[in-house]
Amino acid sequence: MDRIWVGTEWDELHECVYGAPDRFVLPRFYDDSKLRAQGAFGAFWAEHHGEDLAEAHPEWFAAFQAQVQGAIDFLRAEGVVVHTAGALSDANRAFPRGEDHGVLTGWMRDPFVTIGSNVIELAPRSLFHRRQRFAIRDILMGTMQRGARYFAQPDCGGDDHVEGWGYLEGGDIFVLGDRVLVGHSGGCSSPEGAAWLAHALGDDYSVDLVPVEAWFPHLDCVLSCVREGLAVACLEALPEGLPDHMHNWDIIDIPATLAKGHMGVNNLVLGPGRVLVPSEAALDPVAEALRARGCEVPRIPYEVPCMVGGSFRCAHQPLRRGPP
Repeated sequence: MDRIWVGTEWDELHECVYGAPDRFVLPRFYDDSKLRAQGAFGAFWAEHHGEDLAEAHPEWFAAFQAQVQGAIDFLRAEGVVVHTAGALSDANRAFPRGEDHGVLTGWMRDPFVTIGSNVIELAPRSLFHRRQRFAIRDILMGTMQRGARYFAQPDCGGDDHVEGWGYLEGGDIFVLGDRVLVGHSGGCSSPEGAAWLAHALGDDYSVDLVPVEAWFPHLDCVLSCVREGLAVACLEALPEGLPDHMHNWDIIDIPATLAKGHMGVNNLVLGPGRVLVPSEAALDPVAEALRARGCEVPRIPYEVPCMVGGSFRCAHQPLRRGPP
């Protein structure tokens, strides 16, 4: 097997962990759910939290299954090695506080991150993200035989959002060579988490904290790095802008209504200047702006996963991008 390595956000994708299409149990409607819920689906989630979507809304569940499986099939046809999340036991679904927080293994960006040859289990703030690691731990352990340095961030335990703990969620973390960005909206990753990541990575990397407006959960809801020097971003959701080292990049600026309501920024970069974008008409302006800059933009349906607040980037975490 090839060695584990992620060099940049835009290096060619060779292997990833992707969300599973087989189960979706709506998590309890706490603050972490409210941050992601939107529109008609948000109202439905608030009313039906704790229920299996297959029973609560069979039509949405069937579309969810078809669209997630469609993305997996697309990636495999592209030659990408795709691993999918396994099942969660009842005991792990109740971790860490003894109450069930659902099954959201259709979105696997947040429980770990790959930076260079480091495969790091993260300590998410969100209660339903904390148990996702158990659905993929066998995959992560296998990376040790492939040159990875596999380790875990200290977990925050069963207490509710204790101030001072370092939280990190994969949707906030961007790998730009030896520079790493960590988003901070106040509801997910924390400055303490970014400081821990800088300590864990050592002198080989620099880590920049990027403030994000509080109505977005993660940095990847408002930023996508398409190739070196080109990004899609929702600048009105970045109160301090992008880091100084990106000041001369070409930025496709997306309005907040499109970034939030249709996950317009959260697309999947397949390689430099090649971006998978959902085929919904609302995202036509994003695809057109990318094509105007010489990008290739394949498109497939992904409306139902986006309704929950997570598109293609939220669904996958790479294990190999670019050469080791």
